[in-house]
Amino acid sequence: MQLGWIDFSKTERNKILSVLDLLSQDGTLDELGIAPVRDGFSNLFFPGTSTIQTRAKYFFLVPYALKELELSEETNPNKMLRELNEIERECGEILLEQNRDENGIIGKRSLQNGRWVKRTPADIYWAGLRKYGIFTGGNISLTEYVRASCALKKQKSTLSKLGNRNDSAEENETDDKNAGNLFKMQFWKMPLYNDCWYDNIQMQLTTAEGAFLKEQIILNCPDTILSYILDNNITEVLDLESFMDLSAIIDKFPQEMQDDYYLALSFSDFMLVARTLYNVMISDEQNEYANEVFELLKEEMGERADIDLDSIMQRLYIYKTDLKNFLKQLQTCMKNQDIDGMKKVIYSREVMLKGVNRAKTAHPGEFNNDEWYGGKELDYRFNNAKTIIRDIFESEGLINVKSE
Repeated sequence: MQLGWIDFSKTERNKILSVLDLLSQDGTLDELGIAPVRDGFSNLFFPGTSTIQTRAKYFFLVPYALKELELSEETNPNKMLRELNEIERECGEILLEQNRDENGIIGKRSLQNGRWVKRTPADIYWAGLRKYGIFTGGNISLTEYVRASCALKKQKSTLSKLGNRNDSAEENETDDKNAGNLFKMQFWKMPLYNDCWYDNIQMQLTTAEGAFLKEQIILNCPDTILSYILDNNITEVLDLESFMDLSAIIDKFPQEMQDDYYLALSFSDFMLVARTLYNVMISDEQNEYANEVFELLKEEMGERADIDLDSIMQRLYIYKTDLKNFLKQLQTCMKNQDIDGMKKVIYSREVMLKGVNRAKTAHPGEFNNDEWYGGKELDYRFNNAKTIIRDIFESEGLINVKSE
């Protein structure tokens, strides 16, 4: 299936690309519309992260590049965005030249083929930069920031010219002062920026960068698992393979975080039953692996259905009636071991979300029977957050990545 859209603006294009990026991530395709719960818990535990972030260094490379452009004389937003794109590509090429085996270089595959990415580091990390208080210009988009920056530079230039045309020296000084104050508006909390940042690009965080990012996350994301791990140097988290494995050390965290964790874990266990049955349905029962897993899960169905959906919805401030009704109906069928009822609920949910033509359950047997669709256990961006944590701890000397 081919997708297309009318490209009105970079902001609109990035919204579409964000969706397409999610569709390309393993296990992140939201076939049954549970994203509000998944993303709600993800933001609760690991704010500022996303499934397409790779390394912590981009929390610096992006603002370094933007700060440099902000201090330039460029006042055309479109040209400034193009220059940003060129700088980001050059950074990628430098990182790739340094070490082709380095993990997390954005655009690595594209660069090796002489191309560049559509979703740039600035697009990918923008929300995190705002969340961590590194970008201080409020809740505006990247494009809006570039326009504001260019507008301020134009206003400074205009005010300076008007001031120079006045006859009174005293008025000149006043106008120049106003222009200078206007241009001093700060968009960034970036004390580590210097004009030579481009001369020493590397994927690893410097000690100062690691300390700064750690401080910003702790300051701006209090009472989260991410900030607690960083604040208390819980390096054991790096030995864990999944969100589920976090249960081995969850007793190190405050009680409220433990309660939230077990709510999220119970929801993942609950949805694994539905996601497995979904794969049984769309394969017309020809996916042997899905059949085997579902047979095992049927023995635990009643236990997995014993979750407090009301508490989950209230905790995450979710008020979507259709989602709640779907989950409640699914829960009732699971408790009653009503497999046919579960199939009807899953089918109705997907058709409601996508329409009959696009709903996979409406076309059983038309898909690869050896492929798994729609994800398994929910990871809640744990592994993405773990990469950021690893980079910070490495910069502090708390771990040695080479020995990991």
